[in-house]
Amino acid sequence: MNLELNPLLKFLEKRATIFALLFLSELLRFQSLYSDPDPKADAVAVGNPLDPVMSLLQHGIYAATLLLILARWKSVIRAGLRDQLVWLLTGMALMSFLWSDFPDWSLKKGITTVQTTYFGLYLASRYNLKQQLQMLAWAIGIIGIVSLLFTLAFPGAAIEAGANAGSWRGPFVQKNVLARIMVLGAIVFLLLALDSRKNRYWLWGGFGLCVLMILLTGSKTALLLFLSVVILLPLYKALRWSDTILVPLVITLLLVAGSIVVLIVGNWENILLGLGRDPTLSGRTDLWELAMELIAKRPWLGYGYQGFWQDGGVAEIVWKAEGYKPPHAHNGFVNMALDFGLIGLFLFLLIIAVTYVRAIAWLRLGKTTIELWPLFYVTFFFMYNHSENTIIAHNSLFWALLASVTFSMKRLRPVEPKIPKKLPKQPKLVKHT
Repeated sequence: MNLELNPLLKFLEKRATIFALLFLSELLRFQSLYSDPDPKADAVAVGNPLDPVMSLLQHGIYAATLLLILARWKSVIRAGLRDQLVWLLTGMALMSFLWSDFPDWSLKKGITTVQTTYFGLYLASRYNLKQQLQMLAWAIGIIGIVSLLFTLAFPGAAIEAGANAGSWRGPFVQKNVLARIMVLGAIVFLLLALDSRKNRYWLWGGFGLCVLMILLTGSKTALLLFLSVVILLPLYKALRWSDTILVPLVITLLLVAGSIVVLIVGNWENILLGLGRDPTLSGRTDLWELAMELIAKRPWLGYGYQGFWQDGGVAEIVWKAEGYKPPHAHNGFVNMALDFGLIGLFLFLLIIAVTYVRAIAWLRLGKTTIELWPLFYVTFFFMYNHSENTIIAHNSLFWALLASVTFSMKRLRPVEPKIPKKLPKQPKLVKHT
């Protein structure tokens, strides 16, 4: 049966893709029901009874994705060859069990990372950017509505207590997870609303819901990222018509300044807590300093994919010094160096730089706001990692979307100016008298 011609299968495939996006967002785990809204340093993790169901869903989603890839293998290969750097980093995650202190764990998570990457490849090979944004809008719209209703129904679980008292986390484990998804949703709904004449009011409604949820989470980092999107929108649009160096220069300065501000704002509460005690962001810089020392011991390949933050591993040194058990370095770039060393970190930064340049070229060839999506997503992905860990991860919506963005942009060739052919000489007309 031809998948392309059967309308029922196409209908079901789109709905299944939206469901897969919901799965990757971790909404379906409803983790806030099984985690303390005011976690203590010595808190014992409570298992989530939905984990076996999530495991079955994971295997089912990736198996179905693989079958769909095999059904359209020619278009998938063409898309997959558009960015070899992503495959290199994914391959590094898979092979890192060879030098990991926890080889079985690294191999298991590396395999899942390969699956997450080929889900992003499936998105890129099956749907154009506008279709991807539309399905993402459906998924994030559902997340926003469910988070709103869930919080109103279960405020004791969905609203944080303690240091972040009053901050909404919805069904997620922490407020920053919900805030990050809502910033992503604000970008998606904004681009679609500016591009569409139909359903415009629904799209602006989705945009408003995302902004509301950002405010309710109380995440200053998320609010700053959202404001950065608003500021960068006209500047990114100006890349289409400006041939001067001024616009790219202003954008670069804004990105650098924004990254610094995100780093500070993301730790502002820690700075306030640390005033009068020490100048170390209440432990964050101590954590980073320790991490740097440990990176120096295994600088090139690191400790293996997710092989550092494990019980009984090298992370025990950090936990003992800090007095609590951070699950990661609270900085994506530091965490990348711990997992993959300086080689992996360089490879990741190269992916970001190359994708950013390709996104600008892609934007210049388009005429709609949809072509802004790759540029905005790379900006979002890069800036968020200054205070969070949103880099390569298994079962991660954000890594899958980075893969889909890189594989969606076709390789562009410079257009050579056409030289008009020299016309043959016309015979001179002689006037007869």
